[in-house]
Amino acid sequence: MMTDIHTKPASAPQAADSAQPAQAVVLPSPEVLTPESALALPTARRTLIRLLRAWLVGLIVFGYGPAFTYGRVAWLFNEHQWWWTYFLYVTEVPLVGGFWTIVVPLISYWPVHRALNAWAAGAPVDRAQCAQIYERALVMPWRAACGAFAASFFVYLIGMTILHWQTNQPWVEIAKTVPAIPLVGGMMGAYCYFGTTRALQPVVAWCSRHLRNARPVRQVSLAEKFLATTVVLAIALLCLLQPAAYSLGQVVTERHMSERALGELRTAGARMAQWVRQEDQLRILQQAALGEHGYVMTLDEGGRITSPHPRGYTMLAEERFYRPERHLDERDGVWVDRFGQHRVIAFTRLSEPPQVAMSVSFPSDFSQPLHEYMQFSWVIILEVLFVVFLFGRSYTRGITTPLAELSLAAEQIAEHGDLTQYVAVTTNDELGELARSFNRMVEELQASKATLEEHAKRLERSTQELSLLNQEMEDLLRVVSHDLRAPLINIQGFSKRLEPIMQEMVKSLDQLAAQHPDQAALRAQVDTLRGNVQARFTESLRFISKGVEKMDALLASLLAVSRVGRKADPIQPHDLDGILDDVIATFDHQLKEQAIQVIRHPLPRGVRCRRNEVNQVFSNLVSNAISYMGASGNRFIEIGGAVDGELAECYIRDTGIGISPEDHERVFQMFTRLLAVEVPGEGVGLAYVKKILRSHGGTIRVMSQKGQGSTFYFTLPIRETAAQGGLA
Repeated sequence: MMTDIHTKPASAPQAADSAQPAQAVVLPSPEVLTPESALALPTARRTLIRLLRAWLVGLIVFGYGPAFTYGRVAWLFNEHQWWWTYFLYVTEVPLVGGFWTIVVPLISYWPVHRALNAWAAGAPVDRAQCAQIYERALVMPWRAACGAFAASFFVYLIGMTILHWQTNQPWVEIAKTVPAIPLVGGMMGAYCYFGTTRALQPVVAWCSRHLRNARPVRQVSLAEKFLATTVVLAIALLCLLQPAAYSLGQVVTERHMSERALGELRTAGARMAQWVRQEDQLRILQQAALGEHGYVMTLDEGGRITSPHPRGYTMLAEERFYRPERHLDERDGVWVDRFGQHRVIAFTRLSEPPQVAMSVSFPSDFSQPLHEYMQFSWVIILEVLFVVFLFGRSYTRGITTPLAELSLAAEQIAEHGDLTQYVAVTTNDELGELARSFNRMVEELQASKATLEEHAKRLERSTQELSLLNQEMEDLLRVVSHDLRAPLINIQGFSKRLEPIMQEMVKSLDQLAAQHPDQAALRAQVDTLRGNVQARFTESLRFISKGVEKMDALLASLLAVSRVGRKADPIQPHDLDGILDDVIATFDHQLKEQAIQVIRHPLPRGVRCRRNEVNQVFSNLVSNAISYMGASGNRFIEIGGAVDGELAECYIRDTGIGISPEDHERVFQMFTRLLAVEVPGEGVGLAYVKKILRSHGGTIRVMSQKGQGSTFYFTLPIRETAAQGGLA
């Protein structure tokens, strides 16, 4: 087993003297996005302010404004009816309109707000969540527009019902409210759509940059947006002009009827004085009636009707005029009553007998020209909308057709790499300039592609040369490592033969000294010579033996490195937990002896690899963790992993002595020993681990700080095609 300098990657910001073991690390994943720039993230507060501003402007400016304008133009109310109208504006519009225009879209926006706050606080940007926020932000403008239209619909439906109930408003006036729904709803909806789009544009742009290839949401074409906006404005104009003209026609009709009714009534009153009989006076008075349904009646001072009434009324109160006492104090006069029925009421006081003659006429009897105008105006409205639609469609096709051609050409380049695409320049505006820029880009891409292909060919030749050179170096390494072992074996063998020779020489010296027991000086010389020979021979043989063993271990390591990926061990699915069980069992004695705790988390299953080689990966990393644990009081090794897309990523963290950041790359080089710690090894272990992982198509990296432990991360492909990558 190869031990190597264990540069202990520090486990996230964790102190080495922590009393508790570190938590399982959250591995980077393709499903977790790291923002390129935290400053680009739009703030939740600013986004919320922009949305509320758009919705409030839509409600107040495009809700209240057109509604008041339409009301003043179309509704000929008295002060009582207008009081109820103002009351509904102040109460119902904020409640119902605010609910549909602000509260409902705000509920839909709130997940976006929470996500922006979480990301701003440092939470990982999950790809799935980012996609959900992206789609919600794209759909929200449509929801805001629907909410605005629903607000106008329900507000006017409820409001007109209340007005009819509280003010006895005629249903004809309610019918005039119908155009206000598309007027207010269309303008509110259009503004809320574009206002919400503008407010959420930074969020959509930020998510789009991080998703790169975001899937399209329900597409709304530029032509649809332009046509919708144009039609809304056309409808708004027509909704204001048509009721304005209708109301003007009503006012003109009312004034004409008022002057005529009062004139006829005065004339009839003057003629009545010439007749004595009451029947003749009533006959003259009835001639003052206007229209098919108009009638004339007389009243006494108590408000009793003294003439025959077509509806059988006997009291003026039964007519349900709106506040007639404000007008009847005068000698004569006329007013328009729209409370319940639309009527023109003229009156004059008669002297003989003292009574009031009153004429009631209905503008509907004289509104045939107005009705014809309304019918004709609907034809005009349909024609205008048709012309607007044709104009808008033709105009938008002039914009969208070049854009579609440009989009198709870009799609051909993106999907098929077809750089022969050319977009015709058919206009002299921004679209033409865009087409020219696109064509220039294609030309530059063609030139870049040619240059890139040339560089690719050179790179391929260089890669082949490097591969051949790498193969030669590996073959040389194997041959040299193999051939050097033969002389080492000879040296080891001959060194072992020197020991018996030394023993024989020592024995001969002892025999020589025994033959001359009477010569003390000779005996002393022999003993000295024997001691020197025995000591020097023993030390020399020990040095030779250790050197041979070290050289043999080094050559064995070099041979193992050269054979990575070329052994008979096949690539098969393996359970990494099972491989780690064998490794931990091997180091069980050392772990207990050094009081090192092992913390394990589940490792990926079904990883395609060579079992023996991955065993060496875990063995070398665990061995380094044990060897370079140091004197830390919190002694543990943490091992875990997770599946990360197409890769299985594992980590081995310890609380050892760690290494400096500038040495993170050097520790994976051959024969590198960075730490002045006496541990067995040749400085080959991490290079061996890196080559094993590279032969599987994986990688290894280290995170560490001096004195804060180390964490080694390594990856292994899960799929077979990725796991069969050759040596780099």
